[in-house]
Amino acid sequence: MEYELGFTYTDKGGISHPDDQFLRWVNIQGSGMLNSPGIRPLKNIHGVLPGDLPAYLVLVTHEKSAAGNLNPWEDIVDLSTAEILYWGDSKAHPKKRLDDFAGNAVLRRVFDYLLDGDRAAAPPVLHFSKPEQGVVKFNGLCVLERLDLAWFYDAGQPVRNYHARLRILDCDKVPLAWLHHRAQAETVASLDNHPGCPIVWRRYKKGDTVAIDIWHPRIRSTSSQLPDEGSDDDLLLQSLTNLQPFDFERVVVAVFRENREVTHHIEGTRPTRDGGFDFFGNFVLQHPLNYAIDFRGEVKKFARTTCVTPKDVSRLVARLRRGEYGLFVTTSYFTEQAQKEVLADSYPIHLIAGAELVKMLRYLNLAEGSEIREAWLDSVLTNRSSGRSAARPAAEPDRWPDRAMSSALAL
Repeated sequence: MEYELGFTYTDKGGISHPDDQFLRWVNIQGSGMLNSPGIRPLKNIHGVLPGDLPAYLVLVTHEKSAAGNLNPWEDIVDLSTAEILYWGDSKAHPKKRLDDFAGNAVLRRVFDYLLDGDRAAAPPVLHFSKPEQGVVKFNGLCVLERLDLAWFYDAGQPVRNYHARLRILDCDKVPLAWLHHRAQAETVASLDNHPGCPIVWRRYKKGDTVAIDIWHPRIRSTSSQLPDEGSDDDLLLQSLTNLQPFDFERVVVAVFRENREVTHHIEGTRPTRDGGFDFFGNFVLQHPLNYAIDFRGEVKKFARTTCVTPKDVSRLVARLRRGEYGLFVTTSYFTEQAQKEVLADSYPIHLIAGAELVKMLRYLNLAEGSEIREAWLDSVLTNRSSGRSAARPAAEPDRWPDRAMSSALAL
């Protein structure tokens, strides 16, 4: 049995139900698990943990209240930042105060222990959300990083409560056998002497907190965005870098025009007063759809050692209108943070690095060896109207030119 990040499990409401994958799985006999709706500590049955720490801690965020309304506590689960903001279990009460609530008392004990800098007996935290009755979703193996005091309103009254900040560790699967072993361990030293103990947890106990990075599989390394140094592809890229900035823009537009798999109209902007972008156009979805998607593009002719940063990309983002798509082309590479911001914010932008630009040239048979085909390049650079329309300001077109060129823009 194991919990896997992002998967849902049945919650039948008790350990005796044969189909229950929540309480029945996490609980063991003698664990003393609280029958709390949100904070459930499970103790070590031999009592070997200091300060009455739990062997592991289960937290649940109810997305809706018992009446079916949105949960007023507003827990936040954000996998993109590897953070969960979780409210304690204080409620409006005539006598109880902050640490009188059992769940809050547990959070306080755990945090006080961590403040001393010792992680040997630190409890792993499993966080679940409950989108509907009978179902829980596993949001990850976590650790408690901060515990702040805050206020919220319950039944119209201000209530003092804990606001916990959890860090989601880079762990896809959590074996229940490891958790049960922690609850049955006879010494603190043997808590994690189990083959199912995640490596990331062993690293945490040694002081290294490795948070989950959901964008990592889609982030391209610097080396993958550039051709091997000294190769023909690298020399070809250098020949593009050696062009004058405005000539390079024209070459990029001409490369796109050579591709004929998806119809599009594309024009370059003027060398000055370009409106903050270097080319514009639209993709045309053919019959029977007959739908156009407008796009704008930015071009950066950088040396391979000069990266494209989030600031560079945000300039294009700021100039996109509603419904427009963005294309960012460079002879260098995009930093990890620039790529993450595009992914995390779902910007409608495609990033084309140096290696991809070289591949486009070769795919379209516009290069031979380490050089751009001379006849094609001359035709692009000697045609002063190439890639722009002199009849109107290109930066803010009101309509597409009557003499539009059909070609494809491969994404």
